Amino acid sequence: MVEGPSMTECAEWDDLRERRVAESGTAEAYEAARIAFELGQTARKLRERTGRIALRRRAARPSTP
Repeated sequence: MVEGPSMTECAEWDDLRERRVAESGTAEAYEAARIAFELGQTARKLRERTGRIALRRRAARPSTP
């Protein structure tokens, strides 16, 4: 059976997180990471959509002998 982290380990991580969030620039870095993530999601969706359109166009073309 796999056990999760102990209460002490959780408290240590919570303390570390609180200290890191309190550092200057954290909010700006978080916002930049969020924007980059959303941009990546949008780019992926566009690539997937373009790929599907390209496949449909190829399927619609008459085959050449």
